[in-house]
Amino acid sequence: MTQMPMYRTTTATMNRPLEAAFDQGAEAHEDLLMRFEAVFEADYTQVATGRTAAWIHGFDVLPPGADQREWPVESSPDPPLADITVIDGLPVTRLARTLIDCAADLPRLEAVAAADQILRAGIDAGSLAAALEPLHGDRLRLANATLLAADPRSESPMESWTRCLIGDAGLPAPVPQLRVRLPNGRSRFLDLGWERWRVGVEYDGLGTQLGLDAETSDRRRHQVLQPLGWEVLVLTASDVMEHPRPWLVRLRETLLDRGWDPDLNELRDINERIEAVNLAVGQG
Repeated sequence: MTQMPMYRTTTATMNRPLEAAFDQGAEAHEDLLMRFEAVFEADYTQVATGRTAAWIHGFDVLPPGADQREWPVESSPDPPLADITVIDGLPVTRLARTLIDCAADLPRLEAVAAADQILRAGIDAGSLAAALEPLHGDRLRLANATLLAADPRSESPMESWTRCLIGDAGLPAPVPQLRVRLPNGRSRFLDLGWERWRVGVEYDGLGTQLGLDAETSDRRRHQVLQPLGWEVLVLTASDVMEHPRPWLVRLRETLLDRGWDPDLNELRDINERIEAVNLAVGQG
């Protein structure tokens, strides 16, 4: 069976944690930037790295539901001068280095979501190549795998997670933010879609928050697409983060019904990969 990466962790994932922040005046429940400021004032060699650097750059790459006021500060005295910039008077790794650290060090789904978010802000190829150059071994392999799976067109972490799970299951790659033109000249954007087979996938964050039935939400939000021959699967946070097998199987069957035609060996591999993805999410 295809081996899948560990998707999530329940503990802090850090480059080099500096717990001394809590012993040197920084209070729990303070803003992550303020707590790093206390770390820096206690030791001027420290540079914000990893998720802390991303936060200071303006990106939330913490695990779903994590409170940044309680997240451990990540910092290091090691980054070379070329990898350091200054934001609000604080030294942090440059955006390209921050992206590569997240790509190499975060759990798979979080790494892809972080890469999508940071790439969407724009990073030139030269800076990215320079940040990759010092890596080797597992960190280089993981960073490259994350960048290959990344797509800055995704507009939310759950879209990124969903797309990543679909890809890891071996199903055809969807287009993020797929534009569907309506007869009245307007457009509807699907979180993910396959125009060839008129299949879409949407993440229903509102339905999750309000406890609405996904099928009811599906009928209400996508009835305009049904007369055009589209079938849209609507997913909740529980579907994506806890129970991927049912909707991946449903998506596989929907694509097959709509004309997708993999050979038997490919389909067998996909079936194994769906089971592996489901197991990996359960162990995350």
